[in-house]
Amino acid sequence: MEWKNCPRCGARIPQEAAFCPCCAQSVTQRRELHPPRRLSRRVIRGALLALALVTLALTAWLYTRPRVYDNGTAEVIYTDSDGSYQLLLNHFGDRFQPMGDYAEEVEEGTTSNKPSRLFINHVDTGVNAKEVFLRKVETITVELLQGGDSPEPWQYTQPQASDYDPEAASRSILTYTDRSGDMELRWNIRMKNGDIIRLYQRMALGVVPTRHFYPEDVPMDTMDDLQALVDQINETITSDVIVYIHLPAVTYEGSLLLEQRSMNLIGSEGPDGTRTTFTGTLQATAQKGYICQFQNLRFAGDGEGVGVSASARINFFDCQFAGWRTGVLCYGNSWVNIKNSVFEDNTVGFHFNSTSDNRSDHMYSGNLFQRNGTAVLLESVPGDQALYFEGTRFSRNGTDIDNRCGQQIDISQAVFE
Repeated sequence: MEWKNCPRCGARIPQEAAFCPCCAQSVTQRRELHPPRRLSRRVIRGALLALALVTLALTAWLYTRPRVYDNGTAEVIYTDSDGSYQLLLNHFGDRFQPMGDYAEEVEEGTTSNKPSRLFINHVDTGVNAKEVFLRKVETITVELLQGGDSPEPWQYTQPQASDYDPEAASRSILTYTDRSGDMELRWNIRMKNGDIIRLYQRMALGVVPTRHFYPEDVPMDTMDDLQALVDQINETITSDVIVYIHLPAVTYEGSLLLEQRSMNLIGSEGPDGTRTTFTGTLQATAQKGYICQFQNLRFAGDGEGVGVSASARINFFDCQFAGWRTGVLCYGNSWVNIKNSVFEDNTVGFHFNSTSDNRSDHMYSGNLFQRNGTAVLLESVPGDQALYFEGTRFSRNGTDIDNRCGQQIDISQAVFE
């Protein structure tokens, strides 16, 4: 047992003892107790006020600090003091439908391009809010997150507004080849208040096989030869293969029927200036495959009939239509686009009468319509997006554009003589 001395009398007592048995005094050391101090009301009010100010400042900072809107998709809902806005990306013209993930096919050995469009809508009303919203924006940029290190990297333009996409707030043009691979694009929108909005688009790129037929390999000097080749292609080549027929500089007499699947007809010019020419109607009804491409062809009529009758989708480039009752008729479930082509001495040059929802290129640029009774007849055009006639010249026609369906058109950069 351990011992200690009593602080009172000095007697020897056990270490754990609370009292000394000799002097009967407590040997436990006691602390002096003080009554609690009461804070004044003034001090309490000041402390509460300081706490409230700190809370208010923290709340204001949390509310006003720059925010990042990034959910990894092609759509963001952004809200500020003026309301809520729907921001979305789409490759096409639908300003209400986001398109984040998209599969695209490109032809072997070719280069293609596609716009990435930014649309801005007011959430409550659905009104196009691009003008109001863009006043709040400091910068808009895009960057590649994937596709920049492929054998032939994706190319893009920095976003800007375009008269050709009047509903889009901005667009970036993407250019790619069959060797560009998959792509991920990010739009970065920095607001003047410091907020950052990020939108994404991804494209899985596939490669489409092609077949080419040349005059030196396959007979195609007469219409019978050409029709036989077309029929053989229909029977032996599936519609997922793109077919090019490279035509000699000869004149084809009689009618040609392109059905079942799409084909591309590429004309040529001989050393004496002769050109691949059709004197009979070409009827294209193919509903399978890709858009038909007709290039460098001449369609010469005798004042009657239709040069090209199309219920298939066709793009014409550098073609000529002369002497027809109707140069090109677009009807049924089709869309026809024409660039850098000539229509002359036809009763009607180009007649658009389609109900298709397969809309494609709205640019009708670089054409010449001269001495036609009616150059362009718009009877039925799918959708309400404008048709653009940039650089197209209208000369000495009875009627330049007969817009019976009231389609929106842009002729601000056309020439009328």
